[in-house]
Amino acid sequence: MTRVGTRTAALAGLGAFVGLVALQHAFRADDLPPAEHFISEYARGEDGWVQVVAFLAWAGSLGATVALARGAGEERPGARGIVMVATAVGAAGAAACAAFTTQTVAGQLPVGALRTTAGQLHDLGSGLIAVGLIVAAVASLRLVSDGGYRLSVLGLGALLFAVPSLLVAFGYDAPGWGQRGLIAVACLWQLRFVLQSSSES
Repeated sequence: MTRVGTRTAALAGLGAFVGLVALQHAFRADDLPPAEHFISEYARGEDGWVQVVAFLAWAGSLGATVALARGAGEERPGARGIVMVATAVGAAGAAACAAFTTQTVAGQLPVGALRTTAGQLHDLGSGLIAVGLIVAAVASLRLVSDGGYRLSVLGLGALLFAVPSLLVAFGYDAPGWGQRGLIAVACLWQLRFVLQSSSES
């Protein structure tokens, strides 16, 4: 696949993920209010396949982002390798979230429920997304020398910490919005990195 094709795949997959998750806010607001529930819970029920497709789209998009990172910053192989591996970890996490359904409700295991292997693998996938993309974003500061890019990533880093802090400060008990805020930061970093990598090719 050409670099333009890889960029298109990364953007299309990311757009599909964001679009499908946003769509479910309208269709499942009654049974899964977004302030109280995490997006993984959309994968349960008759329409659960929509969220599975969303996670698969994100996994594919992150895979394409790994390919874009391979052609970036050739003079910094160490940073490039970290970005590639960490983004691949995030992609694996998204794939795990698609393959295994969460057991939790609003981030908590229901009383009396026993943790299953599938539930544990889903939780592991969620953690891999978070850790992988945070490490990739930090390493990309070394990989990409553009000042505007670095400022935008630092701004997203500040937002990453600001979202939960603001919710707590205002006494707003909304773990679902907190999670969505973190996912939004991750998606915005990926978008910024894809566009930056494309402009440097």
